[in-house]
Amino acid sequence: MAATEIDIDKILAAVPSLTRGPGGVVAVVKDGQLLGQCAWGWADLDRRRPMTTKTQFPICSISKQMVCLAMVSLMQDPTPAMKDRGDVAKQFEDELHKLLPNLPSGVTVADLYNMQSGIRDYWAL
Repeated sequence: MAATEIDIDKILAAVPSLTRGPGGVVAVVKDGQLLGQCAWGWADLDRRRPMTTKTQFPICSISKQMVCLAMVSLMQDPTPAMKDRGDVAKQFEDELHKLLPNLPSGVTVADLYNMQSGIRDYWAL
């Protein structure tokens, strides 16, 4: 059963009352298409700058856990296309080296989810 635009809008409208904090942004994306989005509260409490869907967040390390969750989930239950291409961990590692060509060879998915990749913290750069 596909969610309708009205269902998504109702769900998004309820999110601010279910969360704590000064503000936030949430979006629903399916197959690369934005189905709905909602921003509420304050991006900067002191300056009373409202949160918008264009607000940029310094997410720092919080995305590591999400990326690792997605990678490990796909390694355990790969898509049919990934299965057809062979070793899923190798696919991730090959893509990583394409994105970061100066990364030392031999970095594995396990190194990444154990936070032992050797990739420098971008704040330090």
